[in-house]
Amino acid sequence: MSEFAGERVGEIVAAWARERPDVDVSSIAVLTPLWRLAARATENRVRVLAEHGIEQSHVDVLGTLRRAGAPFRLTAGELTRRCRVTAGATTQRVQAMERLGLVERVREEPDRRTVHVQLTADGVAAVDRILGDVMAGDELMLSGLTSAERATLETALGGWLERLEP
Repeated sequence: MSEFAGERVGEIVAAWARERPDVDVSSIAVLTPLWRLAARATENRVRVLAEHGIEQSHVDVLGTLRRAGAPFRLTAGELTRRCRVTAGATTQRVQAMERLGLVERVREEPDRRTVHVQLTADGVAAVDRILGDVMAGDELMLSGLTSAERATLETALGGWLERLEP
């Protein structure tokens, strides 16, 4: 098991089981590695994105728009739903991306009431460039796993997430 702050996960479970035998602490053996892996994945992602001068929240917007397909645009409401953030967070993200010249707001004709957020040509180029580096960084983290281990994790984690998320 991995080490973090000097304690192995098995040691943590054993210590709690000894100190609180009345409490089922077995979830620690599953969740602690997930927390530690999430922290390492986040650190890795932050490092890769810093090389591009961009944050994860920006990549979330750019990637969501890019995955929408040409013309790479969504309404602000749809962008909010797909990014799973508040409308205020979407506004802040879009404003930041506008300042960088990566997105623009486009009003739908003829009534102009519907506003779309759309990738600019620079935005498409940026997300395509960034995606390659992000995937390379992610792949490096997974490089110690066999194909079978990756498939097992994908199935187990995907199934668990489906049960937890509506």
